[in-house]
Amino acid sequence: MNFYALGALVCVASMLAVANPDSEKNEARTKLDRVICKNLPVSGSHRKQRICQTKLEWDESRKRSREDARYEKS
Repeated sequence: MNFYALGALVCVASMLAVANPDSEKNEARTKLDRVICKNLPVSGSHRKQRICQTKLEWDESRKRSREDARYEKS
């Protein structure tokens, strides 16, 4: 009897895992919404400033910096 219950539980769990494709989107979204804090130097000071942004904001900032550097090079 316990084997039948275990088999039924495994079937239900596998159907839930297959039936929920949005979980991957939610997982990716939560990775981008994670807050990351960095201690960055401040111009004209010996102290560093703590700046907290989401991973998405850090990625966009890095992308803009690279584009600006490419623009300056040309």
